[in-house]
Amino acid sequence: MKNEEKVPHVFISYSWSSEDHKEWVLDLANKLMKESGVEVILDRWHGVVGHDRFEFMENSIKIADKVLVICDKDYCEKANTRRGGVGTETMIITPNIYNNTKQEKFIPISLGEENGEYFLPDFFKSRFALGWNYEDIDKSYKELERLIWEEPLLKPPVRGKRPNFDEVEVVESKKANKSIFDTSNEERVIWLLPRGFLIFNDITYRSYDSWSVVAHYYNYDGEWKQGTHYHDSYSKEWDRYLDIQFDKLSIPKADWLWSTTPLKFLMGLREVNEKIDIKEMVESAQKCDYPVFYFAPSEPIELPEVPPEYEFYYKTGKLRDIINKIEDNKRNLQFSSEELIEMAISVKHSLYLESLNYFGEQHPSIIFIKEVLDEYKGTISKEEILQWFKKVIAVLRPALNYEREVWIKQLNSKM
Repeated sequence: MKNEEKVPHVFISYSWSSEDHKEWVLDLANKLMKESGVEVILDRWHGVVGHDRFEFMENSIKIADKVLVICDKDYCEKANTRRGGVGTETMIITPNIYNNTKQEKFIPISLGEENGEYFLPDFFKSRFALGWNYEDIDKSYKELERLIWEEPLLKPPVRGKRPNFDEVEVVESKKANKSIFDTSNEERVIWLLPRGFLIFNDITYRSYDSWSVVAHYYNYDGEWKQGTHYHDSYSKEWDRYLDIQFDKLSIPKADWLWSTTPLKFLMGLREVNEKIDIKEMVESAQKCDYPVFYFAPSEPIELPEVPPEYEFYYKTGKLRDIINKIEDNKRNLQFSSEELIEMAISVKHSLYLESLNYFGEQHPSIIFIKEVLDEYKGTISKEEILQWFKKVIAVLRPALNYEREVWIKQLNSKM
């Protein structure tokens, strides 16, 4: 007896932007079930009133073979600000994307464009996406079918045989295992941060009122997060609003402390009336022990690794993000009670998982962290949630500070 073909289970993540949009998603789900032989998991079909919505989302994403992420403008805004059900799903989806999950599990579908770019939340910016073409819906739908069933339209040819080499040339290199990141024929500057690095390129000088430089932010896997072209049209007072620049580059807020100096270095490129020696500028910054490096035109840049002085901050990045998020009282006061409840639920789940991942199950701090997390039982007032956030910070921050002191001692002992 032949084995039955495995039917892909598909979970659809979307925003309740409007009634028309909800019906569009429902029609898509019906079509996938009826015409494409797909088992669809949809909140309007399978979500049960009274059940834990976070648990439903988490389980649905876990058991699904594919997750369709329907990206309209409303979805992107909610995902980027972690608001509503979309924000909760984002908290679940993001670690799945960047950990060990197969990349093809998540299929971002962009329903529009803005300034020539697809509607995509920040965590999908560096990913290939399916642009939904309303002028040729059938073509878009067929592409989606193939992605779900993993049947690509174009397939590589059958590999041929290995050539018969008369001579084998062996090239030894100390850098054989290093990945070459960039070989552009221009001067470039790399500045390392806790969870990624900035690269400054396209640096040009014409006159005092005409300068230009492009800044890109990458993570240590070499994934581009965001970039911005700084030129003479920028206000000369933009240094007063560095947080806006950090946001533009998608630098995590918990890492802004280390990002001020490289952005001020970039500002220094503006305060000139003639071409300057960039290498000399970098060497001057290096004397202050900043992790900044100069590369001459065509000099290969290897993909940077996390420097030893940032290892602690790299490993604790997600925990620091949570602290940063819940201690922003001014921002949190602007949320409705419902939005704060959603936020509290996601904090409770994500903080526990991230604490286990970093500290380990046997670490003494886990007991105290879990005790505080368990104090949140469900729907409580806005004021009580904000007080609970303070308790979470009060138990987590000392644990991180202690680990930081241990790490510093270990780091110093190696020097």
